[in-house]
Amino acid sequence: MDLSRITQNPVHLALLKILLTVLLSIGVYYLLKLLVIRYIRKATEKTRTKLDDLLIEFLEKFLFRITLITALYFIGQYLSVFSGERVFFYFSQILYAIVVIVVTTLAVRLINFVIVYYLTQISRRTGTEVEKDFGLLIQRVIQIVAYSIAAITILTHFNVDVKGLVATLGVGSLAIALAAQDTLSNMIAGFVIMVDRPFRVGDRIKTPNNVVGEVFEIGLRSMKLLDFEKNLHIIPNADIIKSEVINYSYPNPKVRVKVDVGVAYGSDLEKVKQIMIDVCKQHPKVLKDPEPNAYFVNFGDSSLDLTCISFVNHYKDAWTTADEIRMAIYQAFDKHGIEIPFPQHVVYLHRESE
Repeated sequence: MDLSRITQNPVHLALLKILLTVLLSIGVYYLLKLLVIRYIRKATEKTRTKLDDLLIEFLEKFLFRITLITALYFIGQYLSVFSGERVFFYFSQILYAIVVIVVTTLAVRLINFVIVYYLTQISRRTGTEVEKDFGLLIQRVIQIVAYSIAAITILTHFNVDVKGLVATLGVGSLAIALAAQDTLSNMIAGFVIMVDRPFRVGDRIKTPNNVVGEVFEIGLRSMKLLDFEKNLHIIPNADIIKSEVINYSYPNPKVRVKVDVGVAYGSDLEKVKQIMIDVCKQHPKVLKDPEPNAYFVNFGDSSLDLTCISFVNHYKDAWTTADEIRMAIYQAFDKHGIEIPFPQHVVYLHRESE
């Protein structure tokens, strides 16, 4: 084969360049796939996180598209010998739009991939459904923004005036933001609750409006609370996050049991306190550490008021334990002759002399 004759003929030279471009593209593709990806994969296998391994698999899928687009650009340039510069110009414009779409798709999928990965990690760590509730929403928002930018970029490249479109998108976004202000604030608050975890599903909390119950569900817009009467309270997340909430379950479910009692004036307070302490110590659910104790707290109108403090392992045991301690204290007082007075008033009558 006489290469000098081929190179002197423009058509033959273009065909030769196209063939070399195809072969070179195939070689580069397999070289990157077999060598670069291979070495990078070995390096990522030594890391603890699986994110880099998943990213390598993800980028490997797009490697063929990137190589193909690059090869098509050069092939189109060489084909201009047959079709003319004008055809190549239109081909390059179409190829530019394809490149923008492919790069945008790659960026969107890559960003969504990373976001979903971290949301999944947060869900596993916090025991919530952050990925389920917010993953799809975040993906949709990223897609809308990214493809809008891609469309504006393509239109600008083709000398299309996009000022009106940008203004329309800005006004529309502002209108949507104002209309959905409460919804957006609740969604952001819900995301903060799931990440910050001031309470979790199953925790017993007290809300700002003094409702006590167990967290039934933490949703995208609201938090659902089940009270002791099995009524479901639906509270917007924004109201929860900006107010004080008492969590009876965190950092541990241990809770104090407080029993108040009044005895008659003249009672032996040391004996009364010891009886109350002994009753608490004998209860099987009362913790030994910290030890139960009793305190004289007030001179009441009709009684000497005392308080007995003890602790149980879980807040669900507090109510029944307090009831059983009160019953045992009442029986112990009755056994030792300690009076629990009822409210009374002493009235003195003074008769004036005639």
